[in-house]
Amino acid sequence: MKKLTRMKLINWHRFGNCTIDFGDSTLLSGENGAGKSTLLDAIQFVIICSTGNFNKAAHENGKRKLTGYIRCKTGKENQPYERTGEISAHVALEFYEESKDKYFIIGAVVDSASEGQETTVRYLMENTRISDDLFLYGNQVKSIAEFRGSNIDIRQWCKTNVEARRMVTARLGRIEDKFFRLIPKALAFKPIDDIKDFVYSYVLDEKEVNIDVLRENVRTYQDMERTLDNVKKRMKKLKKIQELYQRVQERIEKDRMYEYFLKRSELELVEGQLSNLETARKNEEIRLSQAKTQLEMLQKERSEKQEIATNIRVELRHNQEFVALEEEKKELKRLRDKRQEALNEETELKKSVAQAARDCESLLQTMGAGNTSRYSAAVSTEMSQSANAENETGVDFASCIREYRKKLQTLDGDINVTEIKSLTDDVIHFKQMRYGELQEEQAQLKIRLNQNQTEWEKLSKKINKLKRKKLTYPSGVELLVESVQEEFAGIGREIQPGVLCEMLEIKDEEWRNAIEEYLNTQRFYVLVEPENFDIALGIYDRLRREKKVYGVGLINTKDLEKYDTAPAGTLAEVVTSQNKYARQYSNMLLGKVQMCERYEDLKKYSVSITKGCMRYQNCVASAIKPEVFRVPFIGKNAFTVQLAQAEEEFQKLSETMENQEKKLSDTKEILGLLSTESDVDIKYRLDVIATLRMLNKSIDKCEENIRKLKENSTLIQKQLQLDELEKMLRGLDYTISSDTEKIGGMRARIQDLVARKQTLLEKQITGKSEVTTLAADAGERLNSWNREYKEALGVRSIEQFQSEYFYKLPSNKRKYNSERCQIAKDNMINAMVEYKTEHDFGAAASLDGFPEFEAVYERLKNSELLDYEEKVQSAHKAAETEFHEQFLAKLQENMKLAQGEFKELNKALKGIDFSSERYEFQFMPSKKYRNYYEMIMDDFNVTQGESLFSGIFHEAHKDVIEELFEQLSVSGDNSAQALDEFTDYRTYMDYDIKIIHNDGTYSYYSKVCEEKSGGETQTPFYVTVAASFVQLYSNNIGGEAAGLVLFDEAFNNMDDERIGGVLEFLRRLPLQLIIAAPPDKIQYIGPAMDEVMLVMTDQKQSYVEEYHNAV
Repeated sequence: MKKLTRMKLINWHRFGNCTIDFGDSTLLSGENGAGKSTLLDAIQFVIICSTGNFNKAAHENGKRKLTGYIRCKTGKENQPYERTGEISAHVALEFYEESKDKYFIIGAVVDSASEGQETTVRYLMENTRISDDLFLYGNQVKSIAEFRGSNIDIRQWCKTNVEARRMVTARLGRIEDKFFRLIPKALAFKPIDDIKDFVYSYVLDEKEVNIDVLRENVRTYQDMERTLDNVKKRMKKLKKIQELYQRVQERIEKDRMYEYFLKRSELELVEGQLSNLETARKNEEIRLSQAKTQLEMLQKERSEKQEIATNIRVELRHNQEFVALEEEKKELKRLRDKRQEALNEETELKKSVAQAARDCESLLQTMGAGNTSRYSAAVSTEMSQSANAENETGVDFASCIREYRKKLQTLDGDINVTEIKSLTDDVIHFKQMRYGELQEEQAQLKIRLNQNQTEWEKLSKKINKLKRKKLTYPSGVELLVESVQEEFAGIGREIQPGVLCEMLEIKDEEWRNAIEEYLNTQRFYVLVEPENFDIALGIYDRLRREKKVYGVGLINTKDLEKYDTAPAGTLAEVVTSQNKYARQYSNMLLGKVQMCERYEDLKKYSVSITKGCMRYQNCVASAIKPEVFRVPFIGKNAFTVQLAQAEEEFQKLSETMENQEKKLSDTKEILGLLSTESDVDIKYRLDVIATLRMLNKSIDKCEENIRKLKENSTLIQKQLQLDELEKMLRGLDYTISSDTEKIGGMRARIQDLVARKQTLLEKQITGKSEVTTLAADAGERLNSWNREYKEALGVRSIEQFQSEYFYKLPSNKRKYNSERCQIAKDNMINAMVEYKTEHDFGAAASLDGFPEFEAVYERLKNSELLDYEEKVQSAHKAAETEFHEQFLAKLQENMKLAQGEFKELNKALKGIDFSSERYEFQFMPSKKYRNYYEMIMDDFNVTQGESLFSGIFHEAHKDVIEELFEQLSVSGDNSAQALDEFTDYRTYMDYDIKIIHNDGTYSYYSKVCEEKSGGETQTPFYVTVAASFVQLYSNNIGGEAAGLVLFDEAFNNMDDERIGGVLEFLRRLPLQLIIAAPPDKIQYIGPAMDEVMLVMTDQKQSYVEEYHNAV
């Protein structure tokens, strides 16, 4: 036997680098989630050569994929995978070939560039055993390319699953391809007690019989009959679209003309502006020349007077009294400038003092007992508490404020600046601390108010809807109902869809809560007439594909007549409806729910409920949360109750928001009082008081010195003359500066005119190009456009013309034309959308898509309708042929193959005994479908050429043919389940297992399974699975073969004695067993196994250890 001896896993789910040894029989045990099934999936991944066929026994929905194993899927939204980036992974299986005493490896290496982007290669290595250096460079995992380049013992390299499967079957003993079906089936094997389920799941594969063509052929005639009327309707709609398109084109043409008018008028306007700019530039240059001449005269006069003043200064500089006087004047000017600065600062100080005094007064009033504001009182209390907390430092906030206010009132007298500064620091500290606390409370209050505002708006909308007798449903329900209503209106359907709860009435209000609770979300199911269901379902599917609606129930009201009467004593008895379909559907749902007055009676019925909403179902009693039925939806009374609830909630919420807004207003006022801006300003301006006193003394002394120096008469006369000259020079300087500035302005204006001219020249070039292009596009229409332009312009100015045609508000001629164009375009697009929706037309609903609509119109208009009678006959013949060749023949072929498979399976079971018993599978015509079986297996339908609908075969099976043909082909309302049943060849046979005892007697599994325990009934199935593998490996044509069998979650529901018996039986067979089971099975399975391995995980890494019994 070729035995699996070892497995290497690298980057396989939580197994980072793990080597596992296997014996002739191995048990893998561990808690759920530890990684048992992960190991079996790794083995299966290599030998089955598939990337998507992972073990369904461990994960029923088959959700595990290769990406999840390679990248280690976590199930977390914020971190879906443990491994990111480029990943390489290895799964290698080491086999020992006993007859040749040598080892070989079959393995797979995977490169994953990103999620879902995996490249897998499988390989065979001869005369090689597993070691880390085959797969790693140090700690680095080898990629596909690196692995192949570094291992010379690779004998086969398979890039496709087909190549890999050939390699596996050949190297494991040239076994049959059914190996690839048996391994997954054994892995997925679960406890089962129904022979049919076992046959369907583990013996006979599902084989598809495609009846789409058959159904299509039958429907062809009906489609043809409707085609003529459909063509006429389509042509009428397409004609309307064509007319609307012509209107749009006329408006577009007029807009092009208006565009020409606009560009031409703008060009003429630019050319007029260019002429005006040139005239203005010439006039400005003349004024500039005159100003330059006047400036030169003034500069000459100033030069003469400057020379006289200079001579006088030279004379005076030799006079010591004059020099002293000049110095005193300079000092006086400096002191006055400093005093002015100090006075300005004193003014700001007084403003801050006044503001701070007012704030202190307001704060003291806020903290006083006479204030009635609840919020202010809360603030005062909080401040008092904070102040008490700081009494250890000797500071009291209220007394601090009072002292501060008192000091501010005495700033005009003698003050101690240091003392006031210290007091100011205390006030600033207290205010800042209170300000921060209050800001935090304000922010929290705003958040709560915003949340309440959102809820207020929702309630307001809900109340408005309720007043209009409209309930508020989940968004998906409302969107589906609106979409169906629009579609029905478009196709002329008068009966509109409805929501189930609006169609029901409750006769006994005491049972309202129970009914509302039991129906729950089923109250919001959408109900349509039976003939409208397919249309509504199509709309629902479109909304689903557009990802707009999910989870909404759409009721199919067909075939509900049997629910006309409500069963006595059930919830259905207290519910009625004017709509018969709603009544029938509610009877179906509620007719199985028994009403109980006492909770003790609940368990007497399979489904029951009390008035108090204690429910019993599936052998479980549960009390329902009142939130489920607090808001009623069923019946007319639901509007009144919901409206009262909503208005009460709205009133409470409004009062809460009013209080919150009042608190916010009070908080804002207090925050203003706690501003430290004035206090900080006072702190840094207090020194100006002393500065002013000092400056006033210095100025008085300086003025006294100047008065004494001016008593010299000669000095006074010279000084007066110099002062007069300096006054005249200042006047000249002012005039020269003013004229120089004017000259600069003139030059700037000239430059601006030149720049504007350049801009206009560029606009002129662009405008000419645009007008030329539009004129060229106009072609023969240009003369007509020019005439209309001249008539439109008339005697008006260009500005007046542009205003009337383009800029006048609220409307102008171009805008009017554009609006009419848009109306025509909207009408056309609406007609196109209507056509597209009704006829599933793929063209765009736009001007660009019109040619496709026009082409369809021309094709329909100019084509002749086909001869429908001939087509119907042809379709009938095609349906008959398809029914014969693709349906009956396929079913017969599949059934004969199935019978052959049973014969092969019984051959394998023939030589295998288990506890003095042998098993043999029995198959026979289905009791339910015996007539179908006899027709399908009648070889006449294969060998004769007569029609199925005439001749001997038809006479023999007439009723069955017509019934089956109707079921499969004609009825458009067959459910998918019914179609699956009739197209599944396994439906037409019944199955059993014949149990043959050593004494020659026998019994049938179908009878004895009712008397035996669940564990005992599993034995034949395990024997069958084992026999299938023995037969598979025995029928090899390549000498020594493998004997590998994998079981996951094995022997559930079996007692220890039965487990031991099955294991003893399996050990006698030429098979290598690998079994995965939970830890509680070790004591039963472990003693019979060669190896017991524990699979464990710490949620980051999984690992395997050999199990040692502590006994």
